[in-house]
Amino acid sequence: MIKNNFFVFLFLSLITSVTYADKVLVTIGESGQVTEQQLEAAMQAAPFATQFPSMDEKDQAYLRGDMLLRMVRSEALYLEAIAAEKHKSVVFHQEMSNFKTSLLARLYLKRLTQQLKVPDDIDAQFKERTKGNTDALIASRSAYIARNFSTLKMLSINKLISDAKVKTYFEKLDNAPTSETVLAEGEGVLIKYGDLISSKAQGEVDKERIIEKINEWIQLTLTAKAVDEKTENITPQLQEYAHNLTTRLLLKQKEQEWIPNKNTLLDYFQKHPEIAYIPERRQIGQIVLGTQQQAEEMRGRIIAGESLFELAGQHSIDAYGRQRSGDMGWLKEGNGSKEIELAIKDLKDNELSEIVKTDKGWHIIVVVNRKPAERKDYAAIEDRVRQKLLSEKMTTYLQEVMAKYPLKWQIDEHIAIK
Repeated sequence: MIKNNFFVFLFLSLITSVTYADKVLVTIGESGQVTEQQLEAAMQAAPFATQFPSMDEKDQAYLRGDMLLRMVRSEALYLEAIAAEKHKSVVFHQEMSNFKTSLLARLYLKRLTQQLKVPDDIDAQFKERTKGNTDALIASRSAYIARNFSTLKMLSINKLISDAKVKTYFEKLDNAPTSETVLAEGEGVLIKYGDLISSKAQGEVDKERIIEKINEWIQLTLTAKAVDEKTENITPQLQEYAHNLTTRLLLKQKEQEWIPNKNTLLDYFQKHPEIAYIPERRQIGQIVLGTQQQAEEMRGRIIAGESLFELAGQHSIDAYGRQRSGDMGWLKEGNGSKEIELAIKDLKDNELSEIVKTDKGWHIIVVVNRKPAERKDYAAIEDRVRQKLLSEKMTTYLQEVMAKYPLKWQIDEHIAIK
């Protein structure tokens, strides 16, 4: 989270805009950039999007600035991936082809759904049964469409298979197939055993699973082929996927370099035994007031028997906490502010804290429940060790990448940051 007054100042000007022009906020290297529209799209897709409007302007500025920096780093990684020619690799083209096929297949099924319509006589029955309940009427119509879609989908796909003259040779799976063994063919369809099973994975054949994969492949291929690409604008989706895929391939390569085998993880774990420590987790309830006098009055009411949670839902100045009636969820030991950590360290469960002053206001806190700290062995936290090592390596790698692609900030017409 950004705690820099300069960024807060800049982003406060952004969040007060009524509309967002496609203005470049920052350029990365010679060709990378992040625009205002891209930033807004990312903010709207973020997990905190629903809580964002209720936050104060300073918190909004922090989040917006943090998101922008994440996007800048992502763009720098993309430029590094392009420089490494990840977009020219065989894997890249295979992945793009598979994604395009899946995208077109989904469009075909969407078009099928749009063909379905509830008949007037049945719709009249739904209206009579739901008696003006709009939600119930919509649900009835949706259920009818869903029931009939399965039949329409089956009939449509069977016709596509028939028109393409597809033939399958599943019996060949019983006779030690090779990578060149053809298992399905037709117009626009050719599936070999090697397309499904790599040479490294040769061994006992799971016939049922292979047949299932072949049928899925046939359906995807034919439904995608049935869509007229000229009438569908799928370019934006392909470009976005290609952008993300290029970066993913670079990071996958770096991960393999950083963690070539499990011994690397075990060695890292032995050198960092603190990773095995799982801190105490506390389920927190709190109410935040604007003045000490209000907090003292509220604490007295809670001691007298009123519910902290009910009062928090009515009076807390913390918008997030007020929406959740004071239920702040589970907080790991060490994740709260210093003042709050000190106040709850020795607090017994369901015991009311003293008034705690922070830069957010005057807090009254209760620990509803605890999950005690524990120490795990390597096998139980192998994934955590992996993520910790990757995070450490990524931090250093990002610094190296960012040094290669200088930034030019253009957040304000009169301000440029170099």
